[in-house]
Amino acid sequence: MALHLSTSVRILPGVGEETAKDLRSLGILSLRDLLLYFPFRYDDFSRILPINKLRHDEPATVIGTITEINSRPSKKNRHLTITEAKLEDESGVLKVMWFNQPYLEKTLRPGARVSLAGRLDVKFGRTFVNPVQEPADVRVHTGRLVPIYSLTASLTARRLRTAMKAALPAAVEFTEWLPDEVMTDASLPRLADAISAIHFPDTRVELDASINRLKFDELFLHQLQFAEVRRERAVKKAHAVPVDETFLKTFVASLPFPLTKSQRSSAWEIVQDCAKGEPMNRLLQGDVGSGKTVVSVIAIAEVLNAGKAAAYLAPTELLAAQQHAALSKFLPGRPVGLLTGSIAMVGDKSVDREELSRAIKYGDVRCIVGTHALFQSSAQTVPDLALVIVDEQHRFGVEQRHALLETGDIPAPHLLSMTATPIPRSLSLTLYGDLDVSIISERPKGRLPIATYLVDATDRDKVWEKVREEAAAGRRTYVVCPLIEESETVGGKSAVETSKELSKGALKGLKVGLLHGKMKPSDKTEALDAFRSGKLDVLVSTTVVEVGVDVPEATVIAIMGAERFGLAQLHQLRGRVGRGKDASYCFLLPDALTPPGKKRLQSLVESDDGFALAEIDLQLRGAGNLFGNAQSGFPDFKLATLADVDIMKIARDAAKKLLAGDPLLENHPVVKEAVKLSFDRVHLE
Repeated sequence: MALHLSTSVRILPGVGEETAKDLRSLGILSLRDLLLYFPFRYDDFSRILPINKLRHDEPATVIGTITEINSRPSKKNRHLTITEAKLEDESGVLKVMWFNQPYLEKTLRPGARVSLAGRLDVKFGRTFVNPVQEPADVRVHTGRLVPIYSLTASLTARRLRTAMKAALPAAVEFTEWLPDEVMTDASLPRLADAISAIHFPDTRVELDASINRLKFDELFLHQLQFAEVRRERAVKKAHAVPVDETFLKTFVASLPFPLTKSQRSSAWEIVQDCAKGEPMNRLLQGDVGSGKTVVSVIAIAEVLNAGKAAAYLAPTELLAAQQHAALSKFLPGRPVGLLTGSIAMVGDKSVDREELSRAIKYGDVRCIVGTHALFQSSAQTVPDLALVIVDEQHRFGVEQRHALLETGDIPAPHLLSMTATPIPRSLSLTLYGDLDVSIISERPKGRLPIATYLVDATDRDKVWEKVREEAAAGRRTYVVCPLIEESETVGGKSAVETSKELSKGALKGLKVGLLHGKMKPSDKTEALDAFRSGKLDVLVSTTVVEVGVDVPEATVIAIMGAERFGLAQLHQLRGRVGRGKDASYCFLLPDALTPPGKKRLQSLVESDDGFALAEIDLQLRGAGNLFGNAQSGFPDFKLATLADVDIMKIARDAAKKLLAGDPLLENHPVVKEAVKLSFDRVHLE
């Protein structure tokens, strides 16, 4: 039977009802879905060696004949079955051992010619331990670069690879969307060949070429999306909010602190953009603690003064609630709405969602704060919506920015995106090519520097002594961990375990709380409120506190496993303290340090400039590591990362060249359709 991209995966060998269910949980229904499910790494078993050439702990494949095989219970563990075999080739005999796989005794009978892939483990006396096995003439799981995929439930690597291999003939149906001249200029293989090779490459060179092609596709499409947003923005109408200089001067004078020069210039750029008849699309970049919120408040106040409405989108429910409180304080007399997955408020009053909707509809609430779900549900129905502010811009992609322009005959809102994540200039155009940029380069006066220390394991007691000292003075401490729970595969202390250990040990007697992303929204809010109010002395957390959480009484942050985070992320975390009048401290507590790792963390000790730190991390670790675990929040690429600066530049130049000759892509209908589909996807999701 012929295979097509639309064919169900159920037709593939080994894909029964249970496997199909597992694949469905990964979003895989058709062969197209399966072939677009890429490996995340490869085991290199491409070296096929005779038995006498095998070396300790070097991956290799060996081909030979099974001469003996039997299973027995372990002498030390009655729950463990050991299957032992002997493999023979012309160069010698190899001992092979598998744990808890007794079925192999029936599968690999004496005389069977097999291919085994693995490593010698000398702990068992020059033995292949738990090697991958298959018939010598198959070469799907051995004797090659073997793809490794993310799995789920009962889905096994072997079954998924077998299904993937069987599906490969359908790859020829992938439509080639890149123009020939683009592929020639960039020396790229065809799409169908790249998709086949990313699963089962014959050589490392072929694999690299296929990965580069697929990364190029993502980055090239991203650049074309920028061009489309810029083009649509030029013809769209927006609410022109006239600049009222008298009102602005009065409002700024009413603020409880003076603005810095760059806050003033950024605010002025924004209100001038909002006065235009075409939608603003501006990014406000500011280092941790630089005062971006008050700049956004000035823009909101100007919009409300003109009788229009504004929406503020935060990345988490915690931050939405915090920003709702902040805006309510800055805009007294104007009820600010709040809408998240579990909260609806008008001013300081909790209401049901219907009451909030009515208040918005009839203009009683002109400023609404929420998570990004607000954008997908209510934001476009806010009457006279003139301004949308997106906090932590990198979690809100170009597709969502484009969707804001698709409001039919209604004027499109102005868009202000904000981020505290420092982006090196070499990357900013590629990530935010559709945005104008304002930068707040100064910190507000009176902000004290945060004393930062790299702490050896032998000095950790001094850190906890400092925490006790601060608690006695009524001040608070964050303890940040890289994991929620313990992991056998990833080292490092978890938040759950650290919270227990500190409560019973070094911080016994203090009130220690826990905060992480798997908690219920109400439990998160309760933990943070307890910390903010002083009911907790210490909050043990994951990086859920990384962005925007503002507790002025917090003066200490201890970061466990500090070497696991990018410098930009560490700098963000450090910014959770130093927000009040008291001296603040950041302690970096690594689990293990290499000399380069120590050099990298030492740069955080020596500098408090986020943009400078981003450049340092770019030089030391590459762009892919700039943002630590937050990397996945950037443009939703399957393969391309911030490390792919060279491919970014090639893709940007290729897009520029193509659009110079065909601005509307009328002569490239397949490319035009790809851009349209990329924008349609955000509405389907």
